[in-house]
Amino acid sequence: MPTLVGMATTTTGDQPFSRIVETKKTTSWSLGVPIAIFVVVAVALIAYFAAKGTQAREQVAQAEQAAQQAQQVLTQAQQKLAAVDAELGKFRDAGRTTVILQSTSTGKRGKASSTAWGAATWGEQQDGKSWLRLSAYGLGAAPAGKTYDLWFGSASGDSMLVGKLDPNTDGTAFVDGKDLPAVDQGKSVLVSLDDEGAKTPGGQVVFQASLPKLTPSQHAAPATADRSATSGTENAPNDANAQPSQGKQAAPKKR
Repeated sequence: MPTLVGMATTTTGDQPFSRIVETKKTTSWSLGVPIAIFVVVAVALIAYFAAKGTQAREQVAQAEQAAQQAQQVLTQAQQKLAAVDAELGKFRDAGRTTVILQSTSTGKRGKASSTAWGAATWGEQQDGKSWLRLSAYGLGAAPAGKTYDLWFGSASGDSMLVGKLDPNTDGTAFVDGKDLPAVDQGKSVLVSLDDEGAKTPGGQVVFQASLPKLTPSQHAAPATADRSATSGTENAPNDANAQPSQGKQAAPKKR
């Protein structure tokens, strides 16, 4: 009869068969997997938001650059508009006086040797300086190496180049200038046929005219304002003295 070999068992404490019924312990890798997943997700989210932040900063920088460029364009447009408005205002200004420029040289029978003439309007700027615009008629084409120059002669004897005239095919031309001496410092205005780049009027005088000596009007307004302020100050004491007298009333007589 076969003999059964007895199975050896080990007991721990008072619990028999503990190795057979022992609960499995949680291993370290079962805890590490969720932590690793969490770390990976966190890193991915950080990278995502960092990329979004960089993209947003780039978009903000591009928007600021576009705004600066738009501001520059707007500023340039405003400057051009102001310049155009100033030019239109000057043409709307009738000026202080208009003189007729004619040729002073005479030919046969005492007639002027040239039929060219011009009309110059002289006006005053707000800063006290003056401006001049000339409309010329009957001018011929300038010879090679020559130009028609408009000169402003001051009372001190100096000549200032206002501008150059480029005649049209019909002999008309227009030129204007600004920032000239004040209206009480002008003496004459003339057009001469000079060498190109001339610094002084040394060529043939085509036509010219004398300028009247005017009184600047830009300095008259402040003086009037000062007189008004002084008048108001002088009248103030009288008004102050008059007010109490107006406030007094005669006492009623006792019956």
